[in-house]
Amino acid sequence: MKPTPIFAPLLLAVSVALPAASVSAEQALAAYDIPAQPLAGALTAFADQANIKLMFESALTRGLRTRGVSGKLSRDAALNQLLEGTGLGYRYTGDETVTLERATVPRLQPNKAEPPALPTVKVTGKVAYDPTDPFNRDYAAAKASSVTKTETPLIETPFSVQVIDKAVVNDQQGVRISDALRNVSGYFNTSSGIHYDHAFLRGFQVGSRMYIDGFRDQAQSRSLANLDRIEVIKGPAAALYGRLAPGGLINHVTKRPLTTPYYSIQQQFGSYDLYRTQVDATGPLTNDGALAYRINMEYLDTNSFVDYLHNQRATVAPSLTWRISDRTQLDLDFRYNETQGAPNFGIPAVAKRPASVPISRYIGEPTDNDDSTLYFGGIGLLHKFSDDWKLEAKFGYNHSEQLFRDTGIDTFDENTGNAEMGYYSSDYREYSYQGLLKLTGKFSWWETHHTLVTGWDYYKRSGSENAYYLAKSMGTMTFPADLNIYRPVYGLPGVNMALETPNSPWFASETWYGFYVQDDMKFLDDWHLLFGTRFDQANSVTSTSPNWVNPIKTNDAEFSPRVGLLYQPVRWLSLYANYVKAFNGANTAKLAPGEKNTPEHSESYEAGIKGEWWDGGLTANLAYYELTKTNIPITHPDPSMASQRYNLLAGEAKSKGVEFDVTGKLTESWSVIGTYTYTDTQFIRANQNIQGHQFAGVPVHAGTLWSRHEFGGLGLPGLWSGAGVFVAGQREGDNANSFQLPGFVRVDAALGYSLNVGPSKVSLQFNVNNLLDKQYYASSGSSGSRTGVLPGSPRTFMGSVRVEF
Repeated sequence: MKPTPIFAPLLLAVSVALPAASVSAEQALAAYDIPAQPLAGALTAFADQANIKLMFESALTRGLRTRGVSGKLSRDAALNQLLEGTGLGYRYTGDETVTLERATVPRLQPNKAEPPALPTVKVTGKVAYDPTDPFNRDYAAAKASSVTKTETPLIETPFSVQVIDKAVVNDQQGVRISDALRNVSGYFNTSSGIHYDHAFLRGFQVGSRMYIDGFRDQAQSRSLANLDRIEVIKGPAAALYGRLAPGGLINHVTKRPLTTPYYSIQQQFGSYDLYRTQVDATGPLTNDGALAYRINMEYLDTNSFVDYLHNQRATVAPSLTWRISDRTQLDLDFRYNETQGAPNFGIPAVAKRPASVPISRYIGEPTDNDDSTLYFGGIGLLHKFSDDWKLEAKFGYNHSEQLFRDTGIDTFDENTGNAEMGYYSSDYREYSYQGLLKLTGKFSWWETHHTLVTGWDYYKRSGSENAYYLAKSMGTMTFPADLNIYRPVYGLPGVNMALETPNSPWFASETWYGFYVQDDMKFLDDWHLLFGTRFDQANSVTSTSPNWVNPIKTNDAEFSPRVGLLYQPVRWLSLYANYVKAFNGANTAKLAPGEKNTPEHSESYEAGIKGEWWDGGLTANLAYYELTKTNIPITHPDPSMASQRYNLLAGEAKSKGVEFDVTGKLTESWSVIGTYTYTDTQFIRANQNIQGHQFAGVPVHAGTLWSRHEFGGLGLPGLWSGAGVFVAGQREGDNANSFQLPGFVRVDAALGYSLNVGPSKVSLQFNVNNLLDKQYYASSGSSGSRTGVLPGSPRTFMGSVRVEF
């Protein structure tokens, strides 16, 4: 039975069931062994060892550490050692209850000559961690900032948003962003190789340009090493962020510097020679904690179940926080990310299914290699005018360099298995910079309470590419590359670039700025009305000439409104509905004469129910939505116009479905995260070959369930086990629905054990993915391709040793 906190939701309490018996008049000595660690965790261990009920608000211990306590001591002496140097004291509020507070009161039990000894009792605990605590093991998040750009409780947010905390990622030993996002309903992975993270949300491709700390990121494969959590907004998010794919927004929230010293090093090792090292170090640089740092690092080196594939990734992410005053804070961030290795383009389809070849078959050349390097630098300033009003300013700069040298299928004969190969060589450079200003304020007017957000942001991106594509179909005869997928013979003749004519260079630039305003209003105690809009001015230029001769230009100005209504009849239940109309990406296709160039738009309706139990320890969301995307370029129906690659903006695609998410604790020792997704997709108006078809890569039914159980209540503290199942139904392989990917069920498992060794915490962990070694196909690439079916990994093992202090 769960205890009821007094100071909900900011209470951390350890509850004790005492027998109806008198207590002795003397404290007994007891052996304590609590290592140095954050104070909140140490106090929980102390309450367990001392057999008392210890109560305090989590805000009191935030950012504090203790040197621990060891030896045979009285209860008061042990507690005094734990609190030494923290500025905290305690008082007895009953024979069995101790309450922490600022050190301004006597530490003696009132009206007692001597503190009594307590009988042996059973202790049960409920710990409410600070979300930024590195030791936080909770799955459920109470708040999210991405969906409203304020720290809003999820139970009061009239939109679907899901948060994947680092605790879930750690338990599942995630290596890629897709490993974390698979716990999100409506998400489907389309990534190929280590260099990019692609995704579908609610049926629509959201691409690899996700967000990080509210900034639009460059296309890349992101490290999980410096991420605190991932927030996923379902449906169009243009009302706050500008033009985006309509399926949703994925925002990665990074770990921030802490004033409490924390150090961690983790070594992972697994199947196919996987080695991954992660380092996390944070703490104050000044005695008063005004200046704090954090540095996260990762190095990954791994082979693959696919022949000849070898990938490496290195990440370094230092950051500084300077608390200039109680109201002003400056943040500095830098990130470096590099990936190396050949891409995995997958295997082709034959007839209605993936080709019957070993999933380890590599369709390329062993010498293929891609190299991506990205740099980011950012600065942020936050100033609080008062407790209710604050201003935030941020600036960020990205630079990336990508060198690709790849061999892949150009044309394929399904009858013989012979593939004519093409060679792709690309040198790509891109930079972007962006800035934002955001003003947030709270005020009341009559009987309504408002949270107002208004802001401006600016984004500019420029890229250039020099590329070759050599293939027989392109008329280049110096690359006579044929490969039979059933009997591959590698070692194709080398390419003499001096004899080839490169493709025309490619240059592109896009610029947009936007203004937005949003009001989140609470009225009649139980109702929330959120409404807002954004105006965007967006321009893009694309050309195959460095002098910008005959460029393709777009110039779009659009409003993106949204409104959401939520009713909370009881504290733990909310009913909500919302409507969104959004400005999506610009159209850069070649349009038929007389066709007006307008951007893609989307419109969304959604209704749902949210639940929250045990003071936010368990949350759930059930949503129904209908989402339509319009102004999609389609090939001109007139063959003479189609031969000249003319398009019409007449396409329309629709996705509707049901999503269910549950996250949190069923008991104090049992955590779960689960999803169910029903997605009905269809091209309503499109080219003849895809009219009425389902979207590629999106199953009608899918679901996930991951569970973790701790065995501390059974006398085995530190021991836990986990298991999960990931299910996807049959998916169409391409938009033409010419082949299908079979459905699959994948089972994972984990076992972990933590123990204290001196002042350190040592965690040992072992995970098995695809426990039953089922053969399945993860996707057919980011846009669906008959020549790019990606097999899922067979059974793999991963071990881990983590030391924290």
